[in-house]
Amino acid sequence: MAQVDKVEQRLAGELLPGEQVQYGILGFRIGGIRKTMIGGAAGIAGVAGTAAMAVATSGAKADVPAAQLPLPGRFIVGLTDQRLMVFSIGGFFVAKPKKLLHAYALDQLAWISEPELIAGVAQALRVFIGVAGAGVLSFEFPRLQVAEARSMVRRIERGMPTPQA
Repeated sequence: MAQVDKVEQRLAGELLPGEQVQYGILGFRIGGIRKTMIGGAAGIAGVAGTAAMAVATSGAKADVPAAQLPLPGRFIVGLTDQRLMVFSIGGFFVAKPKKLLHAYALDQLAWISEPELIAGVAQALRVFIGVAGAGVLSFEFPRLQVAEARSMVRRIERGMPTPQA
């Protein structure tokens, strides 16, 4: 069963009227893929992540606090046509969405960074999303999910409100 199907199954009875699940992708906290893949310390990734977040938030609207929103080491990112959600992981052998940790309507998303491909053995796609009035969601998506994660990021961008001049 694909992760998107697991997100849809998890949200059964909780979807808004007409809401459709579009993506379900395994995500990691910044530096988590490197730590998991090669067992190394995430110090360099953490510094790079902090620097990237500073760049991403430098042009952010005032209603987006620069504080990172708390995330576990691994999680499932779900996207519907109306909301972005983050779930804890359940399941002993196969990861599936468990507890809903964060849920934001697409119009609450103030900005999204340009996805950054981190090269090497622990290849990952790194993304930062500013949530109005809440803070910053920081994700990494593993090598096998980079293409799907890029597609999801483009879909999020299309669903965000257009910036006011």
